[in-house]
Amino acid sequence: MSEWQIKFPKDIKPAYDDLLAFLPDDIRTLFLMFSNHLADVFRVYNKWHRYEKEAGWVYGYCRNYRCELLSITIGDGCFRVLGVDVVDEPSFRQALLKAADAYENGYESRYAALAASRKAGQIKRTKLRIAREKEQMEALKKTVDPERFNRFKWAPKVSRVKLVNLYNGEAHGCLDLDLLDDVGYSFYARCKQGDEVRKCMDRGHIICHYCGKELIPVSYTAVVPCSCGHCYTYREYRRSCNTANIPGGRAEPVFRAFMDKWPGCKDEKEKMLLIDRLIHECHVSLMSGEKGRSVCVNLIEGTIPQLRDMLERLAGH
Repeated sequence: MSEWQIKFPKDIKPAYDDLLAFLPDDIRTLFLMFSNHLADVFRVYNKWHRYEKEAGWVYGYCRNYRCELLSITIGDGCFRVLGVDVVDEPSFRQALLKAADAYENGYESRYAALAASRKAGQIKRTKLRIAREKEQMEALKKTVDPERFNRFKWAPKVSRVKLVNLYNGEAHGCLDLDLLDDVGYSFYARCKQGDEVRKCMDRGHIICHYCGKELIPVSYTAVVPCSCGHCYTYREYRRSCNTANIPGGRAEPVFRAFMDKWPGCKDEKEKMLLIDRLIHECHVSLMSGEKGRSVCVNLIEGTIPQLRDMLERLAGH
């Protein structure tokens, strides 16, 4: 039994840092070079960490769906790749050749076939789910007033045209005060509704869109009646919230900052400055390249290309 297996038996799963710390310095360098090469050349990554009786904890290199190109095992003073003990430059190069052979031996076709199979299965499951949910909704509609069932009123997003007109007016020294309030209060209403609704849903509750009462669902799909006559299902309420891009998530501090400060603005200068700060956050969020929806999608009408074009023009004011 190797030192690796003794130090990390089946019931002690090593973290990635534990693996790096276990390897001697020179072997660690070769291991990282090997991992980087597989990622850059074959687009496979150290993603399948598992325990095997003969070798202990091993590391599989794969893409999605666990379509594995190869796995490595850890030995005393080395790591093993397809029968090669990597301990120096020559064995490292031999391991790279073995990896290339494994890739050329139909890896892409195996991955494509698995991906296609998974995609087909997902499409089939989605169709079945949609049909099942449709049947459920039709049955529920027979027990309620359909005109008051899952009717949502989300605060509207701000028009791009209004924003451009507001900035153009300010740039020419004739700020439209009515338009300023229209844009500002639209942002405020959107942020405020997002804050209230998201907090409520975090507790498993929902807020009636017609009387503001907080309702407590008994299940994900059961009808939640309100005393005002409207009713909802938690599933459709949450889906509608997400589809409408109601503010929340990682950018919540941005929305909260605007929501907290807007009511206290004393004049048009403070209002315009606060709106401009929010637009700046939208611009930064959109241009950052980070994964996830940009802040501007939560607040302003339009597609990403339309929003990018508008924000670039506004940034020049």
